[in-house]
Amino acid sequence: MRRGAASEQGVALIVALLVLAIATGIAARVIVHNQNAFNATAAFENGARADQLADSAITLAQALLAADDRSIDGPADSWATPMSLPLPEGQIVLQLSDLQGRFNLNDLLTPAGTVDPIAQARFRQLQTTLGIQTDLSPLLIGWISKNPLFATSGRSGRIPAGQALFSVTELRDIPGISAADYRLLAPYVCALPTGTPINLNSASPTVLIALGASPDRLPATTDANGQPVPPKNVGSVADFLARPLFAGSSIPPAGLSVNSQFFLAEITVRIDTLIRHRYAVLYRPASGAVQLIALSDEPCLTGSSCI
Repeated sequence: MRRGAASEQGVALIVALLVLAIATGIAARVIVHNQNAFNATAAFENGARADQLADSAITLAQALLAADDRSIDGPADSWATPMSLPLPEGQIVLQLSDLQGRFNLNDLLTPAGTVDPIAQARFRQLQTTLGIQTDLSPLLIGWISKNPLFATSGRSGRIPAGQALFSVTELRDIPGISAADYRLLAPYVCALPTGTPINLNSASPTVLIALGASPDRLPATTDANGQPVPPKNVGSVADFLARPLFAGSSIPPAGLSVNSQFFLAEITVRIDTLIRHRYAVLYRPASGAVQLIALSDEPCLTGSSCI
């Protein structure tokens, strides 16, 4: 009987331990499940907050542009300085840039639909500056032209032939323009309404060289002590073209300006481990409210649904 009692006690102990193990496992699963549910809820809430904060940053960008002097734009303006706004668990970064500091691909044609020789010459020089060997301007002109003498076949069905470019990313759809060409061009070109001028104040050294500036006479970005030189805005096209970097060159003022209407707002919101990006094109008319005209989650160089 003792042996049987001891055996029963041993079995009971094993069963008790097994029940305890099962109970502990169930409890652990419940804890993990609850933690996962909490994490999922937190991620959802953070995502919603990030979207709201990104929208608020766009509103802030619009306010900055609305408050600025619209007759002159450039790197000396307050909106051109990146803003970092701290959050208790992250930050918001807002960077505004002037899209008119780039070459407008749609300006290869005039509003009347004819080829603009000045714009074409500038685009050819931009390609030379970037090391692109083949002139791509005929391909672009054929892509956007309604004139059958210029038009090329094979344009995407989702964007009818003879239409101005809506996005720089369309370059990737044009037969004859390689991925390497696209990567070189994309940072220096834009797709804005035909007739939108290049803002000389905002143009990069690469674009200025394409316009006729001497590479050896570009303004210094640092002083003798290695400190950054504060940027300056020039008040007229004539004054800008009279600067030493254009000495000895005859630069036609057509298609140039010192103010802008189209801007790109790049926004990054970080909350804990979550990161949100927004890219917004803003239009600021000569008077009135600043308008949001395009919005994307991806930059032009990588995404397919970008500006």
